[in-house]
Amino acid sequence: MAAVFYTPRRSMRGIFFMYAYASQLLLTGVRMCEQTRLEAGGVTGAAAGKSSEGAQLDGAPHLMTTKVPPSSSSVLMHRVFVYGSLKRAQPNYPLITDSNNGKAELLATATTVQKYPLVIATQYNIPFLLNLPGQGHRVHGELYRVDEKMLKYLDWFENVPTMYQRTVVELEINELADVADEELSPGNITEAFVYSTTTYQPDWPSLPAYQSYDSNGDHGLKFVLREDRH
Repeated sequence: MAAVFYTPRRSMRGIFFMYAYASQLLLTGVRMCEQTRLEAGGVTGAAAGKSSEGAQLDGAPHLMTTKVPPSSSSVLMHRVFVYGSLKRAQPNYPLITDSNNGKAELLATATTVQKYPLVIATQYNIPFLLNLPGQGHRVHGELYRVDEKMLKYLDWFENVPTMYQRTVVELEINELADVADEELSPGNITEAFVYSTTTYQPDWPSLPAYQSYDSNGDHGLKFVLREDRH
């Protein structure tokens, strides 16, 4: 009779452990598939973390979005939107074209989907995109495809996270450059990294806001290069 009572209990216990083991295997498989999907999309853990945390800017209160911009090829590439001194014909443009800093290709001109205040501030007349969506203007700039080396250089150059944050912005494509990108066409909406800031001074939102930055514009606030700052 003892065998009659204990054998079913042992069988149920065995079934329970088999079910728990199978569930753990299924969960592990799902996690591995998700990691593979992210890597295939050109997003490493570090890049995904930066975008989802608003580029780790000290608990930034104003986040544009947490979506991750798509990579443009099987090689890890990123899209970056520049609106200030890194644009063509602007003081720091040679830095983004210097192959020693990494690779960068102009894809298109573009405009932010949302409005943002683009202001010129500090005694060095530096352009800042304030992370205040809905204020200011839709900002005009240039969309680049950069490699990991250039992205790291830009993080260093933009003094992330002290002066700027790297987050994601939605853009409307204006005019395509010569570099082919099947995902882009005029009028399309896409995403890219952008260096904006939440560490602005209290009076900066009241400064004049611009649609397009030009160091030699009518504002008379000529950009001061780093080597000329004293």
